[in-house]
Amino acid sequence: MRRAGDLLTHVTSFFEEHQLAAAHAVIGVSGGVDSMVLLHLCQRAVEGAPPALGGFSVVHVHHHLRDAADRDAAFVQAYCRQHGIPCEIAHVEIADVRGEGLEAAARRARYEALAARARGKSGVILVAHHAQDELETFVMRLLRGAGPLGLGGMRPKVEMFGAHVLRPLIAVEKAAILEYAAAHGVPHVEDETNQDTRFLRNRVRQVVVPALRSIEPQAERKVLEALEILWAEDAYMQAQAERAAREVAAWRADGSILLSAARLAALHVSLQRRVIHILLNCFSAREWTFAHVESIRRLAAAKAASGEVHLAADVRCVKAYDHMYIGRPQRDNLHLSARVRWDLRAPEAGIGQGEARWRFRRLWVADPNPARLPSPWWLLLPAEVSWAEVAVGVPTSERVRLFGGRGTKKLQDIFTDAKVPRAWRPRWPVVFVDGEAVWVPGLMRSGAWLWRGGPAYVIRARAPAACLAAWPLRADRGRR
Repeated sequence: MRRAGDLLTHVTSFFEEHQLAAAHAVIGVSGGVDSMVLLHLCQRAVEGAPPALGGFSVVHVHHHLRDAADRDAAFVQAYCRQHGIPCEIAHVEIADVRGEGLEAAARRARYEALAARARGKSGVILVAHHAQDELETFVMRLLRGAGPLGLGGMRPKVEMFGAHVLRPLIAVEKAAILEYAAAHGVPHVEDETNQDTRFLRNRVRQVVVPALRSIEPQAERKVLEALEILWAEDAYMQAQAERAAREVAAWRADGSILLSAARLAALHVSLQRRVIHILLNCFSAREWTFAHVESIRRLAAAKAASGEVHLAADVRCVKAYDHMYIGRPQRDNLHLSARVRWDLRAPEAGIGQGEARWRFRRLWVADPNPARLPSPWWLLLPAEVSWAEVAVGVPTSERVRLFGGRGTKKLQDIFTDAKVPRAWRPRWPVVFVDGEAVWVPGLMRSGAWLWRGGPAYVIRARAPAACLAAWPLRADRGRR
């Protein structure tokens, strides 16, 4: 830990360690004592001989969430004008579109704004988090059920939104910052919400941290020492998890992620959890809890062929045999019933949209050889048939006449026997002639409208690539 008298030396050493002597820093300044002390230290570091920091500018992010927000912005702007410091007030709109909570949404908007300015200057971001912030963050994440990745707290250097964020005061006690402000007459404003116990961080600050200090006066130092170990081990495990994630999962065209349940379950449990956490972070910046991660891990290991779990931020995980999909539900009409009437004089027909688009082509053949039809993706229809109807969203209670025998079979049973994923059943087409099902492409030819010689239509179905990728028992692989 650094005391007040060491702060400039500490910050200068931090800048030297991270090679900022020629770098431009965008300093996030709220106007509070922590960020104003960091700004004052940066002023002195630039004036040093040699300078420890190449240069800096100030960005005050205005969230428009507090009555005193205009006052804070005016204070920062006035201080920077007085000292000739480039300053920008970045106005942001806070929208909790990810279900992460107002505080998290504000934090995301703040870092997005800072990162945009830093990228524009090819610089880095400096923020004023200190040791007590680190302790509070550790406790909060512990209470929320975070794993090692989350418990790692705030690193001295991380990348966010394409820019590096550095925390020069992360190992400095709050008392040292207050002493420095008093000794150097650093002006600042007080955030009235810091006393509002509706916020979890304030309750931790006012109740939990004093209790911890009563047991261990050097609680911040002890946590930082533990974090040093955790950061090193976490970096190694994270690299292993990122490699494993690339091996078991892949992005799909609809924005969801497809992964193999069996390959995920084969990983060590620690890697399973980290892989799941990596994938969930693709959809929301919220802090995913142990319960979120475990619900997916248990779904992967379950013997049931299908299942679904609903997570936060409208993210879901759906299991269909070995395939698991993580993403948000598609708000389109892919699951709506649709029928296309096909005049067989036309050579082509199609049904569905986007990645659920099915295509059909027909040929008129004078004397076909049924033995040469390569798979259930091909159909022979008597040439006297002039119209067919292709339908999706067919009720699974629909019965299909059996080929070469008596009786019928429910469409639901056809799908189940073929292990068609539930998500694709409403989008799987059925071909009808005169109202009777003649073909479930790739799965079954019915006993209706059979070809018995003479000219015929030879029809070929092309299933969507996404459908075949999701279907564990795809028949006649590669020969549609």
